[in-house]
Amino acid sequence: MKFTGYIKDKINAILAFLIYNIIIFTYTNALQIDKNVIFILFTISCLFFITGFFMAYQRKRKYWQEIETILDNLPEKYLLSEVMKKPRNSQDLAYYKILKRANKSMLENVNQSRKAQKDYKEYIESWVHEIKIPITSAKLLCENHKSELTSKIDDEMEEINNFVEQALFYARLDCVSNDFMIRKVNLEEAIRNVLARNKKSMIQNQMKVEIDNIQVNAYTDEKWLEFILNQLIVNSIKYRKDKDSAVLIGTEENEKNVKLWIQDNGIGIKPSELDRIFEKGFTGTNGRRQTKSTGIGLYLCQKLCEQLGMGIEAESKENEFTKITITIPREKKIEQ
Repeated sequence: MKFTGYIKDKINAILAFLIYNIIIFTYTNALQIDKNVIFILFTISCLFFITGFFMAYQRKRKYWQEIETILDNLPEKYLLSEVMKKPRNSQDLAYYKILKRANKSMLENVNQSRKAQKDYKEYIESWVHEIKIPITSAKLLCENHKSELTSKIDDEMEEINNFVEQALFYARLDCVSNDFMIRKVNLEEAIRNVLARNKKSMIQNQMKVEIDNIQVNAYTDEKWLEFILNQLIVNSIKYRKDKDSAVLIGTEENEKNVKLWIQDNGIGIKPSELDRIFEKGFTGTNGRRQTKSTGIGLYLCQKLCEQLGMGIEAESKENEFTKITITIPREKKIEQ
């Protein structure tokens, strides 16, 4: 609270004090009281008023500083009225009671919104698990009745499966810590699982794969890591070159981390767009050329890496390559 603001709030009291003293001065002067006595009385009155004025300001200033400190250290700012001290001043007490009532109403709305959001997420998760059954059945039918037509249908079903997985992981994004299990993961096994999943698409597009030094262990969640790797491999396939397309996968190790990188020789990313590829919904020039691009895949990758204690960064040169590097803890487990 600024002193100038406090003076503005108390301007009526100051004016009343001045008018009171003018009246007293006029009255005592009319009674022909000694001017020295009048001056002494006026001085004492001013001293008492100014002292009381500054003491009241200091109390008010201290009170609001305490509230600001509590607010700065409070993660949920809207819970201020629940933790702040009950004021003694009648005016502040009235504001406090109003704030409590408003906060109660807001908390009720927040709880309702959270319940609705929880119900919606549970529905999405249930829907995803249910929709995977006919997807799997359709893929099995395609596998058992191979033809040019069923091969194309199988490709489209795999595309649908990828989008369904995105929906599931997106729905779980803000509660990842309740779902992941950090343990020692064999990166070679995870990488080969993802490559096997995309094997057909890579063969159809004549895309070569080279791997180097992937017999490494690191601490992460295998399921979430495979989802991230799958998003990156799918992107490499989607934004490949028409000829001689390839993906290079390798690792670099130090005492604390393993840097797992996936590099393709595809169409690359414009320098002006590289810093934005992890933004939610950002598709960029390449994405706009792809009707199936949603701008969610890399956003999910970054958010999941953050919650798993991993780092992710991108390098690219237009029409030459794109390299995504994931930094995974090698030995120390992530605190859950």
